[in-house]
Amino acid sequence: MHIYKINCKRLCIFVIIQILLVSSYYYTRRDTNTSLDGKKISFINSGNIKKSTKKTYHTQGNQIVLDKQKVRDKFVDFNSSLCFLSGTDIKSMNRLKNSWTCNCKTGWHGSECGQPEVIWRALLKHRNKINIKGFRQFARRMLYIFQVDEFVENLVDIRINDLNEVIDLFILIENEGNRIEKSLKNNFLKKFHNKILYLQGIGLDNVWHTILSSLPSLENDDIILVSKSYEIPNKFALSFFKYYDKWPEPISLRLRWSVFGFFWKHPSKTKTEGVICSVKYMQDIFNSNFSMLLNNRIVKGLIIGDLNHYGGWYCEFCLDPEQIIRLANTRSDVKFSNWKELKKGIIDASYIEDLIGNGLYIDGKTELERSRKYQDSYFAPNYVLENSLQFDYLQINLYTKLDYYEG
Repeated sequence: MHIYKINCKRLCIFVIIQILLVSSYYYTRRDTNTSLDGKKISFINSGNIKKSTKKTYHTQGNQIVLDKQKVRDKFVDFNSSLCFLSGTDIKSMNRLKNSWTCNCKTGWHGSECGQPEVIWRALLKHRNKINIKGFRQFARRMLYIFQVDEFVENLVDIRINDLNEVIDLFILIENEGNRIEKSLKNNFLKKFHNKILYLQGIGLDNVWHTILSSLPSLENDDIILVSKSYEIPNKFALSFFKYYDKWPEPISLRLRWSVFGFFWKHPSKTKTEGVICSVKYMQDIFNSNFSMLLNNRIVKGLIIGDLNHYGGWYCEFCLDPEQIIRLANTRSDVKFSNWKELKKGIIDASYIEDLIGNGLYIDGKTELERSRKYQDSYFAPNYVLENSLQFDYLQINLYTKLDYYEG
């Protein structure tokens, strides 16, 4: 009986504690839903929240300040010899501690190892002796101006990633549609947005004045690189012009001509495209006329690239079959020469796949030459090679009819 009474007391105490806990919880909840002045907190409906539309890339009218970089940071001192980091065999120099000259990597030349093979060969072949001066105290800033549309999004990706180290500002001009603009808004190339100026619907005659209005700090010796849509310049060649002086202007690039991907080469081997010049040259010689600069066919100046060493890559029709058909239907300058000879509807994805697989140009007649990834030192830009999974369709012929494909 005594034990029964004890258990009843315990049960009563337990019930009282539970009532106190429930009451405490109730009053706590009521207080947290009431503001300090006694008014209830109102919660915002997430559906009414407006997402931020602030652009993280530059557009027309933005003021852009380009940094200055000391060239000395690109060189290393060995026993009073200044050697270009990218072109110098640092390991061998460290082993040969008593060396007083720069030991260049294969494919690099000059007393400072600052001339990549393609530059060195161009300087040797030039009709007049060129006395290069340098290196400079501060690197020239380089603007890369090129046209974009829905058919070159993959090449825009490659270009900006591959050239990021040498280009100070990428200026993208989109006058047909707004595919690239939509992609930028969806974080395409997000980490490079601070180096992208996007211009839309601007006539070529007004491009340069529009650019100048956004770049008040631009100097006469800064560099302009201009190209159209399919070009991917050689980044090592570009770096030379930033660090040295007294090179002839203007400069054009002789590019390796790839078709459908880097696994096919056009029999003409190369295509000369693009123009490089200083801001002063643009203003004095081209009278600040961007259209004239873009369409200029250079007869004087320096051509970078030859049949063995290229100033970059020209990747034509580097798209999937469906995109190639849409491109041909959209552009008057892209035509299948035998379109009318074939029955209606024959130009479809399978027809394009056959062209790619068999190595025939878009005309259905010209035979393309195979390029092998592991044998061709200029097979593709470094960024493509380093991201093989992302760009496998540009490195491997996915439509080959051969049982064995040699890469």
